Amino acid sequence: MLHQVIAEHLEPFLRAVAEAGDGAGLPQFVEREFREFLLCGVFEAGVARFLCEGCGLDHLLPFSCKGRAWCPSCGGRRMTERAAHLVDAVLPWVPVRQWVLTMPYRLRYQMAWNHGLSRAVLRVYTRVLLDVYARGVPGGRTGSVTVMQRAGSGLNVNLHFHTLVLDGVFTEEPRGALAFQPLGPVHLKAVRETGGVRFSWRPRKRGLAGITFAARLDLGEEREAYELEILSGSTVLRTLSPTAPSTLYATSDETLDFGGAQSSFSVRLYQISAAVGRGLAATATLIP
Repeated sequence: MLHQVIAEHLEPFLRAVAEAGDGAGLPQFVEREFREFLLCGVFEAGVARFLCEGCGLDHLLPFSCKGRAWCPSCGGRRMTERAAHLVDAVLPWVPVRQWVLTMPYRLRYQMAWNHGLSRAVLRVYTRVLLDVYARGVPGGRTGSVTVMQRAGSGLNVNLHFHTLVLDGVFTEEPRGALAFQPLGPVHLKAVRETGGVRFSWRPRKRGLAGITFAARLDLGEEREAYELEILSGSTVLRTLSPTAPSTLYATSDETLDFGGAQSSFSVRLYQISAAVGRGLAATATLIP
């Protein structure tokens, strides 16, 4: 259907664009993409011949256009090959998170034509994103892969970035080995209720670009495990080990630790991974 529509309407479309633009027409690379797509898989445009020396079977395979814009065959093959390469040869087997950066309309139109501006924005965006991950971890480093998408779902000009980031940081151990530390949970809360103070949080999903480590589809772990430290300054008064994203700090334990009810709590929370152990700590001062 797409091939038929372009074949029937390409020439009238090119003439209409040229007339509307005082003869300038479409950029040459856009027109070339259209014309090469029309020859994709067409035997008359060239073939590769394969001959089996054993049985004599002769097979002709037409050339593809290798287009990057709207050829579903070439585009789908390229995406599949690139995804397989990333999983097999680039990304380590650690949690991965996708980030998407969209642009204001005026900036996205300029970036669509100005490659230098696009690269500059990408450098700033990547630097800030990686700095956020490594913040507070001496020597910690992570990695990322970014794909630049130039169009929206309606083929409108909408340059934006899709970035896969290792969801944690690598640190170097004393003997030179690298240790990966996943990021900690987020949105810590404390609510005083009957029997004590209820701490809750949102765990981070852990998987490789959507592929989970184990049977649990929600977390990518075989089981949930956390360590919640109740602090007094830098001293750990008590460590709780819940297996769900909330736990009750009993009134009796609070009295034993502090001597009475507290108006705020300093806590440190770790999400435990069966693969790598403790992740990075999430720290907060909470008012129940």
